[in-house]
Amino acid sequence: MEKRYLFGALLLFLMAVLLIWGLPGDPESHRTAEPAQDTASTSLSEPVIAGLTDTEGYDHFRQRAQSVGPTPASLQGTRVDGQLLVNANGDLVINPAVRQVFDYFLTAVGEEPLEDIQARLAGYLSEQLPPQAARQAWTIYQQYMALREAMEQLPEHDGSVAAMRQAITQRHDMQQAYLGPEVADAFYGLDMTYDRYMIEQQAVRENDNLTAVERDQQLAALEQNLPAGLQQMLNETRAPIRLQQRTREMREQGASEAEIRALREQTFGPQAAERFEALEQQRQDWEQRYQAYRQERLQLINSGLSHTDQQVALARLQQRLFEEKELARVQALDRINSEDR
Repeated sequence: MEKRYLFGALLLFLMAVLLIWGLPGDPESHRTAEPAQDTASTSLSEPVIAGLTDTEGYDHFRQRAQSVGPTPASLQGTRVDGQLLVNANGDLVINPAVRQVFDYFLTAVGEEPLEDIQARLAGYLSEQLPPQAARQAWTIYQQYMALREAMEQLPEHDGSVAAMRQAITQRHDMQQAYLGPEVADAFYGLDMTYDRYMIEQQAVRENDNLTAVERDQQLAALEQNLPAGLQQMLNETRAPIRLQQRTREMREQGASEAEIRALREQTFGPQAAERFEALEQQRQDWEQRYQAYRQERLQLINSGLSHTDQQVALARLQQRLFEEKELARVQALDRINSEDR
């Protein structure tokens, strides 16, 4: 419940970014930079929880990186997210990109053993950073993994505003304890601000003592008090939704596909317009296949076959019309449609 509510809109934003701008990654190789100015803190505060680091492990995984197998399929053709920086003293610059690098490699969890993932990460750190900064990054990685494991053990809450506020405070305290203030703020500062905004937004919506006008005013005030970057993110999140609504209205008014294409290009550019069209075509193709499946499924159910024979026939029908990755969605829709009858 907590993850669905607190991060649902953020995930929607990320999906919109992927749709509009494609896969993340700087077209230039992400190399080490040495900014002259102090753009971020580089003096790491000690975490409250000690015993989370093992510098010998870095040497082990760095050596193992030379013998790992081919890159996992999910990472092939992509670039590492985030640019690692060092300052003039050779220390790692602490910023959100450090977490991006960790998460990039961790997306392969399930495709290959964690030991291989860590070897790839250690190898990348040794290539991109001087030795001192690379070991600093590895120390933070170990603390980050310990935090992730601890946060997975947090109990569910009842979805109330009070319970979510308590959960946010608990999570924030854990981040500070495992990572220290500087790293925790760099890794989770934006997330924390967004989570608190979503909780206060829910509190306003659930306040029955407010009139509709008062509720709208308080919701607007909450958004206006957000950092400028987060406000921009929310606006960008809503842009594809607004475009979809406008497209629907234009079609209802008889607009041509050329006019709709022009609107998409004007809003997001030619490449994004092509992605919107491709996505729309995929949705139409899915809907046609699913409706054809529904008709054949109904015929099978009414055919008089035994329950066992029906299940076998339905399984063959699903495999004929859908890819394996689509079957879970088909079965879920079948259950929903059966409950509605």
